[in-house]
Amino acid sequence: MIKCEEVLRALYEYIDKELDEVSQAEIEEHLSLCNHCRRYHEFEVALKQLIHQSSFQEKAPEILKKRITEMLDEEDRE
Repeated sequence: MIKCEEVLRALYEYIDKELDEVSQAEIEEHLSLCNHCRRYHEFEVALKQLIHQSSFQEKAPEILKKRITEMLDEEDRE
């Protein structure tokens, strides 16, 4: 069976469904048996959902975009 270290290392790819079917199934099996990794997975999924909800509801104001661009331009000149 896949070890906790391997699961945690591949957890973000698992959450984003970027793994092949075999790896995805191995991690699913591990998560069904390991409380530690399952809690970590649940936390990461909840955090990702929270970030997604809070960051896409509003767009940055144009003045902020302009100020950031100006600051980056200034830094490039230095």
